[in-house]
Formats: sequence, structure tokens, C-alpha cells
Amino acid sequence: MAASIRVTVYPDQAVAEARRLSTPDRVEIAHQIAGDAQAAAPVLTGAYRDGIGVEVSGDQVSVVDNDPDSFYKEYGTSDTPAHAVLTNAAKAYGKYTGYQPRR
Repeated sequence: MAASIRVTVYPDQAVAEARRLSTPDRVEIAHQIAGDAQAAAPVLTGAYRDGIGVEVSGDQVSVVDNDPDSFYKEYGTSDTPAHAVLTNAAKAYGKYTGYQPRR
């Protein structure tokens, strides 16, 4: 006769554990994305390209551009086309969900 057991999975705890365990791999991927974006970034002053980097806070991993004008360069304006180097680099490594403000 086989023994049976009951297992309870706590979704919030499972997600938190998965995020914690995957952080090193996500940091590595973020650095690859940043490198690809830097290589593709147009250079006038270098601020857009040189502002690209990776920020890690706990299990939160982000590829960012700290150039004050990067948002406009990335997404464009009514009279300037989008360069989208971060967006395109991120899409190459998985599903890109768009800009999401930090919570």
C-alpha cells in the first residue's frame, strides 16, 4: 500500500524563493543586455551609451540608463525617432514587458 501525504504550496513564498534563487542568473543576463545595448547605442556625446548599466536591489534586477535624456532617446518624441536600444536588447533575452515603475 502506498503512503500518501498532503503538501501545501504557499504561492507568495514560492515566488519569493524563485526570485531569490534566480537573482545571480538574472544579474548575468542583465549585464549581457546592458553590453548589447551599449554596443548598439548611437553616440553623440556618449551620455546615452555610458549611462547604461545594471542595478540590483535585493532580488530586483534592472537594466537602466542614468542619462537624464535617456527616456526620450529610448522612446522618442514627437520630432525625434526612438532608438530603443535597451528595449531591443531586452527582447533578445526573453519576453519584454515594457517599462514598469518600481514598487
